[in-house]
Amino acid sequence: MNHAFVDASWHELPDGSGVGGWGLVLITPGALPARFQGQLDSPDNNLAEVRAVLEAVRLAPPGEALTVHTDNEAVIASVGRGRGPELLHEAAREVMDDAQERAVTLRVVYAPRTRRHMLSAHELANGARRGVGGGPPGVQADVLIEHRPGWPEARVSLRRAGERVTALVPLDPTSEVPPSAQALLAAVGLAQPGEALVVRRASRVAQALWRRPERALRVEAQSQLREARQVADQSGVQVEFLAS
Repeated sequence: MNHAFVDASWHELPDGSGVGGWGLVLITPGALPARFQGQLDSPDNNLAEVRAVLEAVRLAPPGEALTVHTDNEAVIASVGRGRGPELLHEAAREVMDDAQERAVTLRVVYAPRTRRHMLSAHELANGARRGVGGGPPGVQADVLIEHRPGWPEARVSLRRAGERVTALVPLDPTSEVPPSAQALLAAVGLAQPGEALVVRRASRVAQALWRRPERALRVEAQSQLREARQVADQSGVQVEFLAS
């Protein structure tokens, strides 16, 4: 079964028009998650959301089933049930026509934004709307973080097409940022602009602090984490966490 996690972002411009961004994470058996994003002119957020579903159908393997996960009820009603706002009817019909043409058996279901792939799709959509590219589709690196409590350093290995980078990262025991999060920040620092990082073995603490720096107990740690996130966003770097 193939799965796509989709989201959109939208902003109204001063002249009354709107600019939107869509993002999706496509998961197919035996492959790492692939990330895609795009910007579009859109009169509202819901149409941008439907566009994300359309792109998922177009990018999914033909002749196979595809489950699309979204947190937008209007999209579920329009694409998944043939109902919903009249404004979405034409766009929803385009989705179904493309699915039929590519022999994709489409299923649209609800998923909360708190799921990790939904968070990635949300970040991709926001970046696309702002004009921050995520790089060409499929440009990604596989990251392995090796660290145990009490170790003075962490080993970070980054593998991309034709290249492997390994770094031994000294950990500062006096830092307000937890050691596991220090290792994660070092891994993100090895990314190239527009690259998607698929991170393995990041601790739950590191993942939580990356997603929400305000969870850090100390203000100094929050500041460091926010700055790292801002640098990554400006460079179009996306971070996805996988279970080890």
